[in-house]
Amino acid sequence: PLGVQAAKAAGMMAIAVPSIQTMKLYEGADTIARSLLDLIPADYGLPSFTDWLLNPTEGLDSVLPLDPPVRLGGPVVKGYGRGSKVLGIPTANLDVSPLKLQADSLAPGIYFGWAGLQGAQGGVYGMVMSIGWNPFFSNSSKTIEPWLLHEFPEDFYDQELRLTVLGYVRPEANFTTLEALITRIHHDADVARVMLAQDRFSAHRADRYLTNEQPAATVTN
Repeated sequence: PLGVQAAKAAGMMAIAVPSIQTMKLYEGADTIARSLLDLIPADYGLPSFTDWLLNPTEGLDSVLPLDPPVRLGGPVVKGYGRGSKVLGIPTANLDVSPLKLQADSLAPGIYFGWAGLQGAQGGVYGMVMSIGWNPFFSNSSKTIEPWLLHEFPEDFYDQELRLTVLGYVRPEANFTTLEALITRIHHDADVARVMLAQDRFSAHRADRYLTNEQPAATVTN
């Protein structure tokens, strides 16, 4: 906050990227971003970033590939219960506590990649994932909520789920209506499906980590 005040007092533009989620402390800033990935250089007369990958499908978002991918996993736990009941989008939540190192390496936002599920419904599936505080619902704690892009006949709580996170799609965002949120989530899923079909991302479906052939403890990032 002091940095914002000093910048404004000097007649400068202030862009705040808070390390804590108390956004009210930074209300004097011209822009508040949840992470550096949220910034669009062109908005400030700067050259665009060159490491974003254009989506081959018109109307779908570009993505930022993660190199190396981020791998994380654990048993599927119960979340807030909103995915299926409120949104019609069944997410498979992971407990953030034992995954703090991996979770902190990812800026809050929407990502895509592959998910390896163990158990009777096991397999490797495409996924789109939200990590952060979900501004629409004002979560009080950070969550990891992957949506596996596959129809499952029943829940798979307590089953081991492993994720290979390959790219960043967009920052977290608030929405004026629940319908707008649902529409955006399905749009994110379309982005994930198209990008996962590209050679550079489809190859990661064979990652041994996803099929439990490589211990989780040996792979973090």
